[in-house]
Amino acid sequence: MQVRSGPLVRGAVALDPGTALPAEWDAWAEEPAHQVLLADDDTVVGAVHVALVSAEEAWLEGVRVRADRQGQGIGRRLVAEAEALARRYGAGVARTAIPVHEYAAQAVAERAGYRPVTRAQVRETRLGAGPIDVPYDAHVRPARPEEAAAIARRLQGGETLRAWAGLAPLGWRFRTLLVPMVKGLARDGRVLRTGEPAGPVEGAALFALHRDAAVVGLVDGPPSHVTAMLGTVAERARAGQVHRLVVFTPERLPLPRLDGEWTAHPWCPDGLLIVSKEL
Repeated sequence: MQVRSGPLVRGAVALDPGTALPAEWDAWAEEPAHQVLLADDDTVVGAVHVALVSAEEAWLEGVRVRADRQGQGIGRRLVAEAEALARRYGAGVARTAIPVHEYAAQAVAERAGYRPVTRAQVRETRLGAGPIDVPYDAHVRPARPEEAAAIARRLQGGETLRAWAGLAPLGWRFRTLLVPMVKGLARDGRVLRTGEPAGPVEGAALFALHRDAAVVGLVDGPPSHVTAMLGTVAERARAGQVHRLVVFTPERLPLPRLDGEWTAHPWCPDGLLIVSKEL
């Protein structure tokens, strides 16, 4: 069986792993991916994506096997080849996320040596055209790059990262929260902080504005500060004609109501299970 790998070209192969994921999640990705293909007599029988999310961390996603070739170990071979590619680029750990209700996929990951690390909920709400009626009981402003270390310390000591074992999602790929990551996001205007201008960081949020949604990957702080930061992101989204807000949270973390009710993302209605393996 032939193994091929190269930069991901969406839709260029018969088995595009991206079809195993919501299309929007590919649009939210923060880094490019490689695709690994298995072919038998020039017929693609399996495919997977692998992305480096930091110098030492890899993310696997979208394993696909032709229906008539399932049950022949192709999925295991794909994962092994993706892990080998990640190791060649310096990764020492690989992770992926599986919908909690996908028990078969969880069993495949377990047989490949992946172990659960944490869980996350993905919730969304629609943003109407009128004013957002939320109390702004905290001073919210964009973070400066030179505040990255203080913000990282605040987040690392907070409830959200403790629940997520120190991992934070960018796009939807989880990786270790590091100061350079926070600094880069702050340079791009994608970090909010709360607290008095000359005082300590009391809360922080990491977010991105996309064409289809505003996505808050990580938010932590006192409840009133979380409300104020989500309200700020929502206002920025509506200013850009975006009327959907998506938030990643630990399990059972309440979210303040903005314009409407919060609903679960349809691809993972019961949440995501993040699994990890040392390479």
